[in-house]
Amino acid sequence: DMLFTQGNDITRLQCAFVDTPEVAKITEFIGSQRAYPEAHLLPEYVGDDSGTGIDYDIADRDAMFREAAEVIVNAQQGSASLIQRKLKLGYNRAGRIIDQLEAAGIVGPFEGSKARQVLVSDIYALDQLLSNEIK
Repeated sequence: DMLFTQGNDITRLQCAFVDTPEVAKITEFIGSQRAYPEAHLLPEYVGDDSGTGIDYDIADRDAMFREAAEVIVNAQQGSASLIQRKLKLGYNRAGRIIDQLEAAGIVGPFEGSKARQVLVSDIYALDQLLSNEIK
């Protein structure tokens, strides 16, 4: 039992009580049903290799990609406006760089008006991530 208040009205809510012997009878009945001769196995989910839905080519990266990545990692805040201010770029170019940073695994996905989560902790980790991509 519980009381639910909505404005000035209070409503009493109740739910059905199912006792343990009743649950045992139901599970016994379901368990006694005829089953399939073999279990049906669902196929395993195979996700993307990169983990993001963005396709990119390392050769197509912006010339300011590395500098933008360093700015984002140092500030630990992933936003196009930060790249615009620090690197004196336009919004469209900064937005494309943010998309490239997401595809590279440096920042997380878009979260509305909040800044993106930075997935790389420091410059050393950034260097390792970018050098592993080249190999």
